[in-house]
Amino acid sequence: MTESDPRKLLVLGFDSPLLAQEAFLAMTRLAQSGQILVQDAVFIHKRDDGKVKVSETIDISPGDAALSSSLWGALLGTIVGGPIGLLAVGAVSAGIGALVARFTDIGVPDGTVKSIGEALAPAKTALALLLSHIDEDALATELKRFAGATIVQSSLSEATVAALRASVASPAA
Repeated sequence: MTESDPRKLLVLGFDSPLLAQEAFLAMTRLAQSGQILVQDAVFIHKRDDGKVKVSETIDISPGDAALSSSLWGALLGTIVGGPIGLLAVGAVSAGIGALVARFTDIGVPDGTVKSIGEALAPAKTALALLLSHIDEDALATELKRFAGATIVQSSLSEATVAALRASVASPAA
């Protein structure tokens, strides 16, 4: 993200994956009412054994991209070159699709996700949100429902982060 990028990163820490999912649903409700725009959301969970599981909502995996690309390539190859085109173009497009997915990062940067996963304590979950068009009052009000959550990282203004920290520090109403 560049300085001129209107997208802001907000990473919330939770004691359970279920609370992180509930927070994501709350952000989805805010988005549906036009109070924020969720550009990406990534769930990062560190298991008790220290292994990190990441679930992204936007970035496509190389395997998914390869499958999709190979199907489109096979269709195009069949139309242009018959059975040989099916195999040749299908295989080439699968490889290209996998490479593009591997090196394209349109949501929360992969480096950020990795560093969050490394910093998480075992049995904790983080929800990394890439937001824009933020109604800060609505966001603070919604986060009051998640007392005990922590703000792990943010590129929002210091005043906004302070207000959000106060929201999650106060008991739920």
